[in-house]
Amino acid sequence: MVQREDLLTPDNDVVAPPREGARAPLMWSQEMYWYAYHLPLPVVDSAKIQLTVPLPDPGLAEDVVLDAVRRLMTRHEALRTLYPTDPTGTPYQLVVDRFDDPVPLRRRGNEPEDVEAVFHDLFLSPMDQATELPVRVGCTLNGERVATLVLLLNHISADAASLPLLRADLKRYLGLPDGQPPTAPEPAGATATQPATVARQQRSGTRDSAQLKALRYCRGVLESAPGVQFPRFRTVSVVDPANGIESHYRRVSLQSSQLFAAFRRMREGTDFSVPAQISAAFTMAVAALSGNPRTVVKMNLSNRFREVRDSVGCFFQEALVSVDPLPGATVHELMAATKKRIFVGARHAQYSYLAFRDLKAEVESERGRTVRLGTILNCSDQFATRLAKPNVPEGTPEIRPRLLKNLECLWRDEYTDLCLKSFAADGEVVLDLVAHRSVIEQDEIERMLVGMERFLIALSEEPHLADATVTEVVERFGFPVASYGEEWVHVDHSWVDTAKLARVIRSVAGVGAASVGLVERPSGEPALVARLVADPSIRAEVEAHVLAVAREELDVMCPHAYVWCDALPDADASPPAEDGEPAGTGTPAEAGSGSDRPGAEARDRAFAAAVSLALRGAPVDLDSCYVRQGGTAVMAPAVVRRLDRLGYTGPTPDDLLGPWPLRVVAGLCVPGRDEAAG
Repeated sequence: MVQREDLLTPDNDVVAPPREGARAPLMWSQEMYWYAYHLPLPVVDSAKIQLTVPLPDPGLAEDVVLDAVRRLMTRHEALRTLYPTDPTGTPYQLVVDRFDDPVPLRRRGNEPEDVEAVFHDLFLSPMDQATELPVRVGCTLNGERVATLVLLLNHISADAASLPLLRADLKRYLGLPDGQPPTAPEPAGATATQPATVARQQRSGTRDSAQLKALRYCRGVLESAPGVQFPRFRTVSVVDPANGIESHYRRVSLQSSQLFAAFRRMREGTDFSVPAQISAAFTMAVAALSGNPRTVVKMNLSNRFREVRDSVGCFFQEALVSVDPLPGATVHELMAATKKRIFVGARHAQYSYLAFRDLKAEVESERGRTVRLGTILNCSDQFATRLAKPNVPEGTPEIRPRLLKNLECLWRDEYTDLCLKSFAADGEVVLDLVAHRSVIEQDEIERMLVGMERFLIALSEEPHLADATVTEVVERFGFPVASYGEEWVHVDHSWVDTAKLARVIRSVAGVGAASVGLVERPSGEPALVARLVADPSIRAEVEAHVLAVAREELDVMCPHAYVWCDALPDADASPPAEDGEPAGTGTPAEAGSGSDRPGAEARDRAFAAAVSLALRGAPVDLDSCYVRQGGTAVMAPAVVRRLDRLGYTGPTPDDLLGPWPLRVVAGLCVPGRDEAAG
């Protein structure tokens, strides 16, 4: 991340909170959550994680519980850290020494629904990472005593590996069994390595070489990734603007004691770990569902380096893993490749997220399309321990019927297509899938999870199944399979609807007719070619229009080449748009060509003034994209804030970092208040 020294603006609206404390840069791993906080979809909010501690009957006095929480926050710097932004637009950590005790949210009763209600009430109010300490406290009451303690943590301050450490400390402070002795003296900041210390090390230059290698690896993945794994993805606001924010995702959990038993049988007789087997099964399922043999997943590996293994903070980073479940590949070949690529991805999972976000914008500009990385896989690293010492009586664990449960998912953003979390507990393997509603239907989720379970069980019983091909596995175990019409083509590792793309191009003023198809390049690779009845001088307008539409319609992309014609053969003429089908003439198209609308000139001036902050005052070319003019991810939120001060809302940091001309982003601006300035 480049450190900025110049002020954004004399009347800067981003100031540090009036707190005293130690300052440090953000860790690379925290940058992702800082950036995501500035993406208002549908509200500006932080990712949050939950820690629930049931207390033994008859409960504990509230002052005892709150004192334990204070001691916990005093012990761990991450729990008393704010994340403001300085006048240059750069975020930093502010570790405060003096703080007010969190005010607990109380609820009488201690049934499961009471605990869930406390969690909901803590969760639903947005969490401001710049001004609010990253801990919220709730409790259920048994009479006047606390029965269950619920902590809600800002994810920028704690990851999943922090939870066992926090739980053990809490139990010790509360005088409960299983409380672990301290790993370091009690004074503030004395426990293990702190996030602020790690951040300073990362900025010291000692890790530059490793980060450059990691970013080179990421570039290779981004250059060959599908533009989008699931081209039919649509945001809920596009599919149904009236939909509530709690209905973006479906979540289904499969619990299988039979799969647990299968993994126990295999743990001594296979070269592949349980995470590698689950990963291979998941990539096969994703490839079948998307119709794309190249699958790029983000893996939530714990990948905590040694010095922070016993620290509280958000240290993990996502590893990019690219796997090709080709139809003719065997299960053994796929598992071997998956094992290797997970290892390579994990080795390259330490880098500045903001530097990665700049790299991603650069690659998207070169490819002429966005790259959506929406598939996530989270395999527990505790499978070996759980299988060796299951929480069941000695001997063969009880085999119970498979259980499928529909669960709630409160995710507010829409940056995920599919997210599979897998772990073992109480003699069962759990496959927990969160899926966006536009990507997969309810019955398909169940078929995918059951198919994966059946395949992994069969693999433990039929060693020769390792010689089966991906196609044979998909067919035998009933994975849901994608189907595309004859107008769809697979190019640049992506599916493209050529009929829709032709209609989008035809909607540009000056285009009389258009058709889109594939031709073979001299290298043998296919290229997407558009034939147009139009003047070649309007190519820039055509590309800007296509990119504007592609913000929402992920099944279109800019052609690789254009052929300008006087006329098209009748067989190649584009058919008219069908009723109800996007033709490229709605809001996205208007965004790219709205200079003749009332107020557009003032809007463009305000937008250019806001963007110039990120370009050190340099002139802004609205016909070029943000990244090609030197715009960066760390400055994008400041541009959006400044635009709001000038009276306009609409664009997000992601809109700025897209491959489209800035004029497209300017077209998204709408007056935010009456005093909109020019």
